[in-house]
Amino acid sequence: MCVFTGCDSDKSHIVEEKVAERLAEYRKREMEKCRQALLAEAERMVDSMLLAEAIAQVEDSLRRARPPRPVKPPLLAPLDSSPVRPIFEMSPQ
Repeated sequence: MCVFTGCDSDKSHIVEEKVAERLAEYRKREMEKCRQALLAEAERMVDSMLLAEAIAQVEDSLRRARPPRPVKPPLLAPLDSSPVRPIFEMSPQ
């Protein structure tokens, strides 16, 4: 009878070790999943904040910087300086 109880306790010790090992592996996997999800969420938040800041700076700089008026071109001298007269002369009737 001692033989049966001795084997029984050894098996329960091995089972407890295996359960503890599997539990440690499960916790490790879950912690890694949580870490990856946390990093992805943080990356998304940082990207959106940086994008919003860049858009705000571009919009702000474009609104404030009003372009100057264009320079007036110099007046060109007419090619023909003769006085203006009608092309067809009207005969008095």
